[in-house]
Amino acid sequence: MSEPDLAVSLTERLQRSSFAVHLGFQLESVSPGEVLVRLPFREELTTVRSALHGGAIGSLIEAAGSLSAWSLADGSTSGRTISCDVSYLAGALGEDIFGEARVVRRGKELVHSAVTVRNGDGKQLAQGMHIFRLVPAGG
Repeated sequence: MSEPDLAVSLTERLQRSSFAVHLGFQLESVSPGEVLVRLPFREELTTVRSALHGGAIGSLIEAAGSLSAWSLADGSTSGRTISCDVSYLAGALGEDIFGEARVVRRGKELVHSAVTVRNGDGKQLAQGMHIFRLVPAGG
């Protein structure tokens, strides 16, 4: 699949998730095994003052990790997150954040991705490891 077709396919997948739409995730870029997803700042996603809630950051890690797996799906018809670990490194205050996911290992069904969350200045805010199970067609 060409990168433009892959971007359309993953954007459509993202838009089918009511939760992803609610949070406002936007696919910024994609290549096979790698995605960049934006979480635009909204006051509704904060805790105290303008601090972005950790659950929103964790959700970005899960979404970016899942999309990186789907970018290598090869006809898989379904999938699910098996594990998503999050380490928070710094707070996000009143700003958009970006989750960059890169597949580090693809097995027969399990896809392991490393996800880094940064702000627009490139400051690292969180790190995650994500495992996704792709279920082959007919499986």
